Amino acid sequence: MARDRTASFQGHLRTLFTMGTASGLTDAQLLEQFRARRGEAAEPAFAALVARHGPMVLHACRTILRDEDDAQDAFQATFLILVRKAGSLWVRDSVGPWLHRVACRVAVRAKLGAGRRRAMEREAADAAGPASDRSGRDEGWDELHEEIDRLPDRYRRPVVLCYLEGLTYEQAAHELGCPVGTIKSRLARGRESLRRRLERDGCAAPPRSAV
Repeated sequence: MARDRTASFQGHLRTLFTMGTASGLTDAQLLEQFRARRGEAAEPAFAALVARHGPMVLHACRTILRDEDDAQDAFQATFLILVRKAGSLWVRDSVGPWLHRVACRVAVRAKLGAGRRRAMEREAADAAGPASDRSGRDEGWDELHEEIDRLPDRYRRPVVLCYLEGLTYEQAAHELGCPVGTIKSRLARGRESLRRRLERDGCAAPPRSAV
């Protein structure tokens, strides 16, 4: 069954390069097309969602896992979950915040599993040394995505849309159905909440442009 889902996913990705991205449709319309159609007829809709949100999903996976193979696995797992959940998933606006949450949780689970494996390897080898080998320049980036995932929806969704997917205030306001001023206010509060949480955990907050 897992092999069938993987083959189906790879077929969807091939469609991305052979059939275009249906970029004029909203995420809700693309999901409806994917649910309503079968086989190749559904592939352009799914490919459009991958094209639209894939870079954000992959960046989150890479940031949390810091291993390209693990990140690619988590990226694929995230979109496999979208395939599996598409029949029951309802979004009024962008599916990006939902995908970010799924990607973070998939990547965190993978990171915990990798951490346990590394701990067992160190114990078996009786290795000495610091508990963490992360470099100072990476400090805070994986925690950033995890803390974004923990924000209340009213702050998390604007943060994902504007800071992770690059939408303007006006575009995010249109997606979320609220005034531009509300988007700006929620972004400011979301940034402040992230700053406090990262400082509480002893992490250096990434620059504002990255949040």
